[in-house]
Amino acid sequence: MIPHATNLRIAVHSLADAWRRNLLALAGLAVGIGAVVAMLALTLIVRRESLEQFDRTGTDVIVIRKTSGATPAGRRAPAIDLDLVRRLPEAVPALRRVAPLMERRSAIGFTGRTVQAPLLGVTEAFVDLNGLTAAEGRLLTDLDRTESFVVVGRDQARSLRGGGEGPLVGRQVSVDGRLLTIIGVLAPAQAIKLHQGDLNQAVLMHAESFARIVEGAEIGVVYAQHAAAAETAQVVDDAVAFLQAAAEGLAVQGVSAAALLEEMHRQLKLFALLLGATGSIALVLGGTGIMNSLMLAVAQRRVEIGLRRALGALRGDIQAQFLFEAILLCGAGGALGVPLGVAATKAIAAYAQWDYALPGAIPVLGLGLAAAVGVLAGFFPAYQAARLEPAAAIKSVA
Repeated sequence: MIPHATNLRIAVHSLADAWRRNLLALAGLAVGIGAVVAMLALTLIVRRESLEQFDRTGTDVIVIRKTSGATPAGRRAPAIDLDLVRRLPEAVPALRRVAPLMERRSAIGFTGRTVQAPLLGVTEAFVDLNGLTAAEGRLLTDLDRTESFVVVGRDQARSLRGGGEGPLVGRQVSVDGRLLTIIGVLAPAQAIKLHQGDLNQAVLMHAESFARIVEGAEIGVVYAQHAAAAETAQVVDDAVAFLQAAAEGLAVQGVSAAALLEEMHRQLKLFALLLGATGSIALVLGGTGIMNSLMLAVAQRRVEIGLRRALGALRGDIQAQFLFEAILLCGAGGALGVPLGVAATKAIAAYAQWDYALPGAIPVLGLGLAAAVGVLAGFFPAYQAARLEPAAAIKSVA
């Protein structure tokens, strides 16, 4: 039997001679490998991002939102008030922290200019629950309930400055004709997953001050954190039941971070399946292209095969040659496809503002997958080539 090194050298020369024919098959396989690499990397990145969103507060957070319910004509819809929220921890002992939220988009006047911003009425518990820190000045506390103080989000502070760098702490803004004093500017803030707004754009004041200044103010959302040993679903049910019993006609809905995380994991599985199906189709098409290219090569090189057999090459040598060609071709496709998949992953992560991270095992797996496709795609053409009889192969062309 001819040494494998010789068969490998013959395979390399054969591929080089037919590079134009193999180029399209190579491109198809590169796209398939790139899709698989991107699918695996993005699945891991999305999973990590979804888990990191709950790292600061865990999954022991619930949110209770007021929903639209039926209200008799002429009667004001029942509302969640601050007194009701204060009684909530007594009614549901499993709750450790309760943070009401009032919200209204308002015109904020500052140095003769007016900007639109979400004005939030919060308590110290809301500040703690979201892990907020101050870049300038200080944060709100429950001691500020009688004061006309506000804390400004980072992006909103930049908007108020209008491109300048002057200090904001101690200066005043106007809301509905009332002057409010800025006591702090937030550091870059990322709210808990259950909060739907952007705290960097917001202006925060104490909920009691908000209720005095804003006409018709009411609590639309209540965030709460329960004890680790408590059952989340039961805590949600108890909190909803208390609020609805305390205010006749009040309609509220409770959602937990644990339930949201479970839903995110379910969607992630669907996302992975979709990407996996797309990558698999591209990979199958690429492998099919390689196999077709090799089948064409067998048909065009019948004389070469016959001559090699007549000069003493065994069937195993012919089969090895074409397998080497398939593996080399797919290896080149993998070498092109892995960087393509990495580049696509980086682009998608940058667009979605995710932290990019690629485990070293994924590129290695991509190259291994390319080699496996080479073996599978090259087996049948190699088998066909090895079964050609020398005399018949030469005679059919002559």
